[in-house]
Amino acid sequence: MAKNKKTNPETPSSTLETLLGYGFIVCVGLSVLSVLVILLAAFSGGSWVPVGLGLVPMLVLPLGFVFLVILLILSTKRKKLNKQPNE
Repeated sequence: MAKNKKTNPETPSSTLETLLGYGFIVCVGLSVLSVLVILLAAFSGGSWVPVGLGLVPMLVLPLGFVFLVILLILSTKRKKLNKQPNE
């Protein structure tokens, strides 16, 4: 059975992973919120929507996807480094 080693949760890689995770959540949440506002405006007449609101989902959702890909790459790299060979 593998030994359970405690890791320091405040390493630079885990801090970066945490920031990337929060960035992903914020980007997706902001995109969903802006799409809902656009749909609400379309159903109510649409004269009160800010001009650039339609660009928000097109710019922020791909940024969230990039955050997710970087997070997955860092996570797999960290797991490969922490993996110990069987003794």
